[in-house]
Amino acid sequence: RCTRKLKIIDKADMTKKKSKKKIRKKQKSIKDGFEQDQEEQEKENPKMDAPAQKSEQSRVPDSIEPENQKLTAEKTAAIACYIKDPDYRLRCKAAIDILMAKLKMINAELSGQKKRTVISQTTSRIKSAESIYAKLLKKGLEPDFETARKNLKDLIGIRVVCPFEDELYQVAESLEMQKDIEIVRIKDYIKNPKKNGYKSLHLIVKVPIYSAEGEQKELVEIQLRTIAMDYWSVLEYELYYKKRDNAEIETELKKYAEEIANLDHRMLGLRNKIEKI
Repeated sequence: RCTRKLKIIDKADMTKKKSKKKIRKKQKSIKDGFEQDQEEQEKENPKMDAPAQKSEQSRVPDSIEPENQKLTAEKTAAIACYIKDPDYRLRCKAAIDILMAKLKMINAELSGQKKRTVISQTTSRIKSAESIYAKLLKKGLEPDFETARKNLKDLIGIRVVCPFEDELYQVAESLEMQKDIEIVRIKDYIKNPKKNGYKSLHLIVKVPIYSAEGEQKELVEIQLRTIAMDYWSVLEYELYYKKRDNAEIETELKKYAEEIANLDHRMLGLRNKIEKI
C-alpha cells in the first residue's frame, strides 16, 4: 500500500511540474509578444515628449514667452512710476478741473437757451500705464513715458455725452470760443466714422496750468458723443477687445453701429418736429 501511495504522489508531483512548465512557457510567450508589439509601436510612433527628441523650434517659445512677459511688466511698471508721481497727477487734475468748470458753464448756458439739459454726462480719466504701453507698441514707438509725453495726445481725457448730435457741435463751438484754450486738432468721426463703425467728435486742446514754476500747458483729449454713440462704444469695447481680428463679430458690430446712427438721426428729426409744434 505504501508503495502504491508513493507512486500516486510521484505521479501527482510530475503532473504539477508539467503544469508549472506549461504556465511559465505561456507567460514567457505572452511577455515576448507584448515586448515585440511595444517595440513596433515605438518605431511607428516615437515619443514626442522625450527631451532628446524635442526640436529646437519647440523649445524656443518656452524661453521667449517668460522673457516677453518680464519685459512688458518692467516697462509697464516704469511708466506707472511716472503716472503715480504727485506733480504729474496734480497737473492732470488741474487741467481736468479747468475744463470741467468750463463745460459746466457751457451746459448751463445752452440748457438755459433750450429749456432742457444739453450735457447729460461728463467723465474724466488719466490714461493707465497698461493703456500707454499698448498704444505705444501699436504705433511702433519705444514704450516709455518720455515717448508717450511727446507722441500721445490723450494721456488726459474727458468724455462729454449729449442727447442729440447737433448739440455736440454746439458744445465744441463753445469750447473754441474760450480764449485761454488752444484747439490743437479736431477729428470728426461722426462725419467720417472709423472702419469699425465708431462715431465721436474728438478735440485735442491745450489747457494752461499755473504753478510756482510758471505757466505750463497740458494736452487733453475731449470726446463728444451722443447717448447712443456712447452706448455702442462702451459695449463694443466690453464685447470685442478680447476678440480682435474676428471678421464675423466685426461685421455684426459695424451693422449695429449703423442702426444706432439711424436711430440718432430719427430721434433728432422727432425732436425738431416736436419743437415746431
